[in-house]
Amino acid sequence: MVEGYKLQVFLARHAESEGNIPRPEIPGSGPEEERARHDPDLTPFGMRQAKLLAKRLSGERFDAVFSSPLIRAARTARAVAAAQPGGKVDITFLRELREAGTPWSYIGLDSRELGRLCGGYGGELLSLRPDADWEAFETADRDAAYLERAYVCARFFRDTFAAGERIFIVAHGTFNTFLIRALLELTNEQDFNFCQENTGLTKVKYFIGSGRRLSYANDTSHLYATAPGLTFTL
Repeated sequence: MVEGYKLQVFLARHAESEGNIPRPEIPGSGPEEERARHDPDLTPFGMRQAKLLAKRLSGERFDAVFSSPLIRAARTARAVAAAQPGGKVDITFLRELREAGTPWSYIGLDSRELGRLCGGYGGELLSLRPDADWEAFETADRDAAYLERAYVCARFFRDTFAAGERIFIVAHGTFNTFLIRALLELTNEQDFNFCQENTGLTKVKYFIGSGRRLSYANDTSHLYATAPGLTFTL
């Protein structure tokens, strides 16, 4: 914990997944096909990216780690949680962090399956607004629904942590744009988009009293050793 800050948020997009590379269309509508379509795993290259992100963050001593329950995010979060100093940091999975556009009919892994996937680092699977009909909201106004879901997450983080904690969150390229807007209290009308590369890291600080600062966004400097031609830092 650092004097002067109420909360420091480190937000990352997941590492490269099978859905981020060219692949043939997946036919069929069974459970395995639905999982492959909506919940792809990391590629071998993505696993390397996740390890490099974990190495970068290995000295941060996060007070909490949160993740989307989708596999690509969970594996990325697991790499970071496992690299933390001073012992085990469990991952809390929030349904509201799932990627924009993922059908709500796709249930995904349950908490026990996520625990197995994360090799003992998986914790609770929570829904912050279990009464919300996000599917209907998205049908009525997609971007408004995404931003409201992001604000639900941002309010939860700010209300839960206000004593100088440092938290790490893994979510997704599209949803992270809305989550960063919510963390900075922006609106969709301001139409400010945030580029999010695989394992791109964004940091937002909240100060004691009032005020917030975007320290950096989409920083992928930890990937220089793997793909120096495809990394950017701000």
